Amino acid sequence: MMTVAISATAGADALQDQVVAGARAVSPTGYAFTQTTRVERTGAAAKTFVSRYDPARAVGQRWTLVSIDGKAPSAKEAASAAKAAKAQDVPSYAEIAKWFGGPATRIAQTPTSVTYRFARLPKGIVKMGKHDASADTSAEATVDLSGRAPVVTRVRFASTTAFRMALVVKVERYGVVTTYRPGPDSHPVIDAATVEMAGSVLGKAGTMTIRTGFGDMRSVR
Repeated sequence: MMTVAISATAGADALQDQVVAGARAVSPTGYAFTQTTRVERTGAAAKTFVSRYDPARAVGQRWTLVSIDGKAPSAKEAASAAKAAKAQDVPSYAEIAKWFGGPATRIAQTPTSVTYRFARLPKGIVKMGKHDASADTSAEATVDLSGRAPVVTRVRFASTTAFRMALVVKVERYGVVTTYRPGPDSHPVIDAATVEMAGSVLGKAGTMTIRTGFGDMRSVR
């Protein structure tokens, strides 16, 4: 299959509008799922966390930390995880609607896919601690055209410059790759995400990789 490299206009086109409309049709709290996250970082043993999200429960009780390295969490660990969950958005295909309509360039196209590049992201899309890295983040997104409606199947965010999250924490570079797949009711759902970061804390260099998988997807109405 031939891939054509192109450099089309910057500005939302009709296909982008269709993708945004499709993402808006997906409820960010429409699915229960199990989230498995493995964290690997310099100087520390790898850890695996398993959590469960259930939107049918009360708002403050939707996230449950199931295990850490295969063992039940302590009350303190469970409470800490619940507090952290309140500050983050639920991983969802719906998040694409927040930025995919922005200025972009078509960088590749085949009969069944189009890949867009976004030079920067809108404010508030990428937050690390108190730092908003959106303006210093580029994105590439592949849209699958083989179905009845266009669907984003892969997104890659990448830093375009180094920055500080805090006085003693510097991020030299980071990248995030997220993939999506058909869900239980034909709407796309998040499948996996991998975050890779390199930087320093108090001048000591290190790296961190976070791999997250999403399973047991169940539609909740």
